[in-house]
Amino acid sequence: MRIGMLLSLLAMLASTSLQAQRQETLFGHNGLGITGMWGSATYNYSFFDEDYVYNRGGNIGLEFGNNFFVGYGWSRFRENANPEGARSFRMRYNGVLLAVAPGAYKAVHPRISALIGGGRVFPDNLPRSQVFVFQPSAGIEVNVFQWFRVGLEGGYRIVTNSSTPDLSSTDISSPFAQIDLRFGFTRRR
Repeated sequence: MRIGMLLSLLAMLASTSLQAQRQETLFGHNGLGITGMWGSATYNYSFFDEDYVYNRGGNIGLEFGNNFFVGYGWSRFRENANPEGARSFRMRYNGVLLAVAPGAYKAVHPRISALIGGGRVFPDNLPRSQVFVFQPSAGIEVNVFQWFRVGLEGGYRIVTNSSTPDLSSTDISSPFAQIDLRFGFTRRR
């Protein structure tokens, strides 16, 4: 009986001391370290030779450690792209969005991101084809309010696996400039 009481007392003391210590983990001190949630409307201009195409899209995801973002993003051409010497086309794509914003607590700070996923190309008068998209970008982000941020980014969309005649992966890949309107919240740690 005394041994049982002694073991119970030791177990209570051990659990109390463990609760007092903060356990450090890979993604922060508390579990995964989720510090916020953000969604964006994106407005993108892609440049093909001397022509440009307007794209619209968005993304949604979770913020970790106040400056790392993991989410889902998508984009869709709103008009035909006409690369020189190639077939005109439209495209839409989506995938995983990874971003880091060092110093996100500052009013103006850098942001680096990459969207990785799949898409479809819709060439004129031909069946659609599937492609792989890797879209890295870098820019600045401005904290307008605690719940609203504006991002200005530029990058290069790399598109591979095009099987469309008269439309190579090089014809579909392009530099771009993008404006993001981000809405959400961040919990300061």
